[in-house]
Amino acid sequence: MCTVVYKISLGYVLMIDSSRLNTSTTFSDVLKNNARSRPDHIAILEPQRNISITYKELDDLVDQVAIWLDSKGVKQGGVVSVVVKNCIEYFPIYLGAIRLGGIINPFPATLSPFDLLKNLSYTEPDVVVCHDTHAAYIKSQGFNVYELNLCNDIQFFDDISIKDKISVVPDNVLDANAPACLYYSSGTTDDPKGIIYSHDNMMSLIGSIVRGFGHNDSDQHLILLPLGHTASINYSFLPALYTGATIVLYDSYLRLRTNLWTAIEEHKITYMQVVPSILYSILNTPFSTYNRDQVSSLSYVGCGSAPLSIHMQTEFQEKFDIPVANLYGLSETGPTHFDNPLDSKWQPGSIGLPLDVNEIRFVDDEGTEVPIDDIGEIIVKGPNVFTDYFKNKELYSKVVIDGYFYTGDLGYIDSLGRQYFVERKKDLIIKAGVNIHPGEIEEVLYEHKSIAEVLVVGIDDEFYGEDVKCFAVLNKDNNAEHNIEQSILDFARERLGVFKAPVSVEFVESLPKGPSGKYLRRALR
Repeated sequence: MCTVVYKISLGYVLMIDSSRLNTSTTFSDVLKNNARSRPDHIAILEPQRNISITYKELDDLVDQVAIWLDSKGVKQGGVVSVVVKNCIEYFPIYLGAIRLGGIINPFPATLSPFDLLKNLSYTEPDVVVCHDTHAAYIKSQGFNVYELNLCNDIQFFDDISIKDKISVVPDNVLDANAPACLYYSSGTTDDPKGIIYSHDNMMSLIGSIVRGFGHNDSDQHLILLPLGHTASINYSFLPALYTGATIVLYDSYLRLRTNLWTAIEEHKITYMQVVPSILYSILNTPFSTYNRDQVSSLSYVGCGSAPLSIHMQTEFQEKFDIPVANLYGLSETGPTHFDNPLDSKWQPGSIGLPLDVNEIRFVDDEGTEVPIDDIGEIIVKGPNVFTDYFKNKELYSKVVIDGYFYTGDLGYIDSLGRQYFVERKKDLIIKAGVNIHPGEIEEVLYEHKSIAEVLVVGIDDEFYGEDVKCFAVLNKDNNAEHNIEQSILDFARERLGVFKAPVSVEFVESLPKGPSGKYLRRALR
């Protein structure tokens, strides 16, 4: 068993050898180089279970996972789906699939078994690694399942260890342009949508983040967000791997809520990625003590995945003396900008400047670039932009034109070159970084006996970034049911759950429509 507990040497600093990083074409290569150049440096620390692994140990584990996946029938181009809570086991699984030449396919561990089944039926993975919440049900549906039980003795690493047999990592030559990741998203029709990244996409994206954000191999990245979402992967996991830095992993923010600053001080955290709802929670948590000098290693906090209000951005800095970078990106591109709050000319509100691999334009509906300070659709071009939608080339051809990805987001650039996100052209509601489709909610609300017409929109929310509101036209033969609004809200919560259900209902005489009869959702928003 090669996984052991170490005491981290916080004073150990090694300058990045950029030449070795630039010669790597995949993250399998990056890890191998780290294992050779700094074998004893801690790669990942999980304080909750008192577990850590070095880069040499991680590389060995990735070899074992690749051999194990091969024995499970995964070949080059095969899909490995992972649906697990934050744990140290996640990293060798992710990298082992890549080393084998497979396609890693992470899902949020919070997906319901039914939503997960819909997505797995679409991606058709060779193997599914999931925890006990999903394992029995998914296995009963005919999938090849490994149930990951999280415990102190790290059962998974024992299960895949090479015992009494000669095993070698399959000698697969990895094509830099081949698919490496299949990221989960949701389509505009509420059907599954998979976003394909090649090895070259990943290397280009993460290299630009490391250069733009100023990450280096003495960093200590704190991961609190779910590893099933791309935020933790793109902002911390892969940048830390790229530079040979250390990841400090917790299963969730709630685990640390009242001890956040203590953990940052103890582990000398240099970077933390959050979403607006976590910022809100930190602002409203009664910490017994707070001393900026104790957390001086943390120069700023990154916040993305949902709209961030200027009020919250400035309030956080005023209260804790820690700036917040307002970060922008999409699942199809990864982070595209860096809002550097340490710049002497920095002002809150913008998304900053594009990372060096991105060409950003703002265009009108005809694709013509708009003048400075005019609002247009944000379009992105660069080697970081995804290569395709899984099983949906038709959709890809609609949103990628002449190499530019049309984001569906509106923004502008000012005279100083700073760029701004304004709002989405799309109807998607993003609540705490989670995509919610109005159509899904409307379908349910139409089943309520009192509703004749309904439209759902996103409204600003300080905690979640956005929340859900519905506008409803009542049936004319409605019998004046007592407290109709509460009845509708209760109905929605029962069918959709509290997270997706509207927080309020506004009754109107009619809903706005265009000449063709199409609902004008933006007029309500």
